[in-house]
Amino acid sequence: MLKSWLNGSRMLPPWLALAILLGIQLVSIPFVLNLHFNNAGDIYSPPDAPIIQLREQLFKEFPNDEALIALFEGDQLYTPEFLAALHRAAQRMEKHPAVDRVLTLTTAEHIESTDDGFGVTLLVDPDKLDQRTPAQWKARVMSDAFAAGLIASRDGRAVALIVRPKFLKESLTRRDIQIALDDAIVAEKLEQSHTATAGTVAQTVEELRSIWRDSAIFIPITIVIGMALMWWVVGRVRPMLVGGLAMATVVLASVAGLVAAGQPYTPISAMIPTLMAAYTTATLLHYYAAIQRARIALLKRPQRIERALKETLVPGLFNVLTTGAGMLSLLLVDIPPVQAFGLSGAIGTLIVFIVVFILVPPILLKWDTPRWPRRSSGLAHARHIAAAVSVFSLRHAKAVLVTTAVALAAMIPLVMQVKVESNLLDFFAPEHSISRSTERVEKTLVGVTGLEIVLTGSTRDSLKDPATLAQIKGLQTWLEQQSEIDRSFSLVDVLEEMNRALNGDASEADALPTTRKLVEQLMLIYDGKDLYELVNREFQRGRITLSLNVHGANEISRVIERIRTHVAEQPIKGMAIEFAGFGKIFSDQEDRIVDGQLHSFGAAFLQIFLLLALLFRSFRGAMICMVPNLAPLFFIFVVMGAVGISLDVATVLIASIILGITVDDTIHLYHGYQHRIRHGISPTFAIIRSMESSGRAVIAISMVLIAQFILLGLSDFRPTAHFGILCAVGLFAGQIFELLLMPALLGMQLRKSKKNLTAHSA
Repeated sequence: MLKSWLNGSRMLPPWLALAILLGIQLVSIPFVLNLHFNNAGDIYSPPDAPIIQLREQLFKEFPNDEALIALFEGDQLYTPEFLAALHRAAQRMEKHPAVDRVLTLTTAEHIESTDDGFGVTLLVDPDKLDQRTPAQWKARVMSDAFAAGLIASRDGRAVALIVRPKFLKESLTRRDIQIALDDAIVAEKLEQSHTATAGTVAQTVEELRSIWRDSAIFIPITIVIGMALMWWVVGRVRPMLVGGLAMATVVLASVAGLVAAGQPYTPISAMIPTLMAAYTTATLLHYYAAIQRARIALLKRPQRIERALKETLVPGLFNVLTTGAGMLSLLLVDIPPVQAFGLSGAIGTLIVFIVVFILVPPILLKWDTPRWPRRSSGLAHARHIAAAVSVFSLRHAKAVLVTTAVALAAMIPLVMQVKVESNLLDFFAPEHSISRSTERVEKTLVGVTGLEIVLTGSTRDSLKDPATLAQIKGLQTWLEQQSEIDRSFSLVDVLEEMNRALNGDASEADALPTTRKLVEQLMLIYDGKDLYELVNREFQRGRITLSLNVHGANEISRVIERIRTHVAEQPIKGMAIEFAGFGKIFSDQEDRIVDGQLHSFGAAFLQIFLLLALLFRSFRGAMICMVPNLAPLFFIFVVMGAVGISLDVATVLIASIILGITVDDTIHLYHGYQHRIRHGISPTFAIIRSMESSGRAVIAISMVLIAQFILLGLSDFRPTAHFGILCAVGLFAGQIFELLLMPALLGMQLRKSKKNLTAHSA
């Protein structure tokens, strides 16, 4: 049975094949409808990562460090009408079940002197708006030690409403909060003053919306493009429709697999449908090209289907193995969405094999009854190009190889310019609303990138020690001298403000308590809540919150390392120091990207090389096949260095994917060459004939894949756009290097063999 199946003479009944194809779709649809969209920052770190463990510990004692910031600007910000509307908007948001706290002028605490010490009141009391003039309210806000730069600009022309969510692991809830904020602004007629919405919550919401837009637009268009180009290449409507059915089946099954595995749908996994549709198209076209060759040989329809299956099934099996190896190598990238992408892609390639080589042939045999065109299809046009390039490469083999080597060597400096960087602000174009809003908020207030320094003492009340507090203040003084840090805030700031108020002198610069007794006295009087967002009730663990004006992971990492060095040189006695917050989570990605790129590519290369050696039973043949597929990967990094595209969570996927896909064409080319050699055809003619026969499919397939991946380049989410463009560049380069280098390498091998034979005879 296995032999007859491999020979293409045994196939499933057509109605059963069609039923299985449709059944896969029907089973997949309920899973797809339950697709779980999520792009929260936490999901990009492994659950057992130290930063995630620390983050979850901190949330038991401290609030979330993420925020949604609405900025309002104008000349009427301190009028009773505006302040009342602002307060009502804050009240609306406080009622949202996912909101922890809303911070604005009418909800912020203000510490002020009283006859018997000090008291904690509201910065702007919403019940007493008529008791002060707008100028007096503005002066009160400007005099507050904590408001300026946080909820009000230093010139008083802008105020903010900051929504702090509860500890959320879902992007959808973040979206609900932003929708509620937009509705509250409209309901209170604040939209005329509302000039920006920014913060980490707004960033993840925009990424989520980008996933929806890209999925809704690109998935159907990708399938339509694949079908249209398939019609042009094959010249037949029914194979095109079968191809569309096959693509839809593979895409649905791949996405359903994500849901079944409990994985979220992220900007990374959102690229799976395009990849699977493209790979299905490529595999189908190899099979269709074999049918076309059988048609040119004037075989009858059943014989054409069987012969095509016999020619392509074994290379197709190894295609699945090599592409799957490339996908599975992504499991070595320690970023969960990337790992989910790799696993889903590997399963998807297996489904492609089942669909194309088991389900499609009997369907074509039963229902594709009209004759295929012999000369008028796109494959026929591609044949002449492949033949011409292969002849040129054979005649000038040495020149082709030397020129390629020199050109690649000359481009090494560009490769060295590739940076490993993820920059939140660069995820969208400068003119995008989230980019403009972030820039406006940071220009008006402080940086929106949060970073936390966590201080943990060895005993209870460690943070009541005046000497420790003085060291923390010294650290904060140094921190605020760093150009990347706009603001630092800790329990020291609150204690100083309480002490100033207690002494009735708000202007005193150094008001840090100098005795433990005074610290405890201040705490006895204090009845606010801001302090306990900075230190726990046991005064053993506290945090310094930092507002950074940089967004790149490398920039954040440099800030962290600089702080580490400073603390090592000037340690805070009795305090263990750790870093947390959204900025730390984001910066940690860079090491995982670098290590993942090296490990995944190394694993993909080794697995694919061994599979090729097994298929062709020759390490030399495997190396000949690998060289044309490594060159385009090098060229991708050349392009990245030339145009300034960084290696990030999206572009880290490309090397393994492109290596896995481009080697498929090489397998068909080299397999055809070996097949002809075994049948007594001369090596030179075998090279030309294989390139002419399989090479035309390679050209047509490359055109289809390039068109489908270029579509992703239209995404407004730059990592997705870069992934699509670079994949298209890699596939185009792969086609060029394959058609040029394969004949040249085989030709040089033949010349070397002839020289050795001549020398041996002499």
